[in-house]
Amino acid sequence: MVECPECNNEYKQLGQHWVYSDSHRPQLTQKQLEITKGLVMGDGYIHNRDSRLIVRMVSPNYLEYLDKIFGCLGCGVSLVKTAADSAKENRNSGFSPSAREENYSDVYSWGTRKHPKFNEFRQWYSTGEKIWPEDIKLTPTVLKHWYVGDGSYFSHGSNKNIKISMANEIKNTEKVSNYFSYMGLPEPSNYSKNKRKSGGKRCVAQWTIEDSYKLWDYMGEPLPDFEYKWPKEYR
Repeated sequence: MVECPECNNEYKQLGQHWVYSDSHRPQLTQKQLEITKGLVMGDGYIHNRDSRLIVRMVSPNYLEYLDKIFGCLGCGVSLVKTAADSAKENRNSGFSPSAREENYSDVYSWGTRKHPKFNEFRQWYSTGEKIWPEDIKLTPTVLKHWYVGDGSYFSHGSNKNIKISMANEIKNTEKVSNYFSYMGLPEPSNYSKNKRKSGGKRCVAQWTIEDSYKLWDYMGEPLPDFEYKWPKEYR
């Protein structure tokens, strides 16, 4: 049972209640909208039939963090595939005949209830693949949630820098650079573009050490389960 924040009644199917009492459906806060934007730039996606935000990953604490922020809009975190199941699948399919459970991680899912505001993000897929709009504003919240999804922290001696994968925007790197310059942030120092062995495309933006620290300062403290993507002094 979940309580509707408008009428204070409890429902087994809160989303169904909102269908018939649309004025009871809460509006997304600015923070929730910015997090949604960062998620959809990275690992998150909008369900193609019913306007729900969904994220699947191996980081349950982060997903629990999202669920708390979205409140009654969130549907909780669930385990969708164990490490043992993944290893077994790859052995049975022949993809990795010697796959062992200890080399895999459990996969979790988090999602929201339906909300018409999420329809705006479905437009990102109108060409058949995800293409970001021209007017994204990389606030600290948007950038942080995109970074934890698609970014990585490279550390080798004194060389510490940020890299972010963005294969879907391999043809639009000037647009991506404009996102950063518009907010007064350092643009990527270079974009590495190539093809994967699997045949897919690969595009990775990289920043210098100095500029990476500017981005970490801008984003602020790490998010749960992703502390390893920040240098020790930020953790």
